[in-house]
This record gives sequence, C-alpha cells and structure tokens, in this order.
Amino acid sequence: MPRSRWTERLRHLALAALYFALVTPAGLCARAVRDPLRRPWDRSRTSYLDRPARPRHPFAAFRRAP
Repeated sequence: MPRSRWTERLRHLALAALYFALVTPAGLCARAVRDPLRRPWDRSRTSYLDRPARPRHPFAAFRRAP
C-alpha cells in the first residue's frame, strides 16, 4: 500500500522535531563541557587567527622551471 504525501511530510516533520529536541541539546551540552579539539589556551597570544600564506600568481602552475 503506497504512503500518502501527508504521511511522508508528517514523518519528516517528526524526525526534524526529534533531532532538534534530542540531538542538538546533547551536542551543545557536550561542547560546553569540553573542547572537542582539545586546544590549549595561551594568554600571551593576542589572536588565534593565522595569517594566510603569500598569494600565488594565478598562472604559477603553468610556468616552466628555469
């Protein structure tokens, strides 16, 4: 027996509600308890932003080696 369109929509809605009611709060609580990457905190650093590398020329890959 084929399912109706409304049954499919209701199933998707129920799964989304279950996800946002159970999985999302569990993940937020786990992040609040510990750092997932176990990064150390360094008070002497002014920023944790890494500067990007020097930009390459767009056609550098096509140049011949001397």
